[in-house]
Amino acid sequence: MMRWNNDRWRSAARRVTAWILVATLAPAAWAQAPKPSAAASDLTQLVDITAKSGIHFMHLTSPAKKYIVESMSGGVALIDYDRDGWPDIFFTNAPDVDMSLAGTKARSALYHNNHDGTFTDVTEKAGVGYPCWAMGAAVGDVNNDGWPDLLVSCFGGVVLYRNNGDGTFTDVTKASGLSSDAGWATGATFGDYDNDGYVDLFVPHYVDLDLKDLPTLGSKKPCMYHELAVQ
Repeated sequence: MMRWNNDRWRSAARRVTAWILVATLAPAAWAQAPKPSAAASDLTQLVDITAKSGIHFMHLTSPAKKYIVESMSGGVALIDYDRDGWPDIFFTNAPDVDMSLAGTKARSALYHNNHDGTFTDVTEKAGVGYPCWAMGAAVGDVNNDGWPDLLVSCFGGVVLYRNNGDGTFTDVTKASGLSSDAGWATGATFGDYDNDGYVDLFVPHYVDLDLKDLPTLGSKKPCMYHELAVQ
């Protein structure tokens, strides 16, 4: 029978400690080992083709103005609205407070994919140019007819456009029961949460803000947005 004296215990302890260090440090050493470098020609390159694409959309934003609602709107959705296998693009837009109080709207835009790297503005034909003070957009087939429909989240609720299958959309917000939402809808998403085969809708909201009862700048303790005082 082997007897373990103090020297033998210390020797065994040193061996165990060494193996623990190896097991602990080896992955870090491997992670820090230099990786084979790929030639520049093998790397994917991204090129800005906006100017050649035919997309001339300009989003209105007012970051220098007083109210946060004027600087945080803006969204985009990819939607193959004509089901030709090529993604088309919908851009949301929004006015500032002064424009809205004066009844001036901001134009959103739908661009059709021409299959050659260019796009054509089809907003007027599609009928989706002026949904609301738009924040974001979501795409889903709400009636299971095979055509993607478009929902726009707004400062003031949501707008639902049904795809007519002919390049045009119809505003069915009221008919769908969504017109009762008058809150600040910042975004939206579709999902079949009960697995019944029909998409359901989730709409998150932001703060309560009334354009006809706006706070006077400095009258209350302001919110801080990236170290900037905002109302």
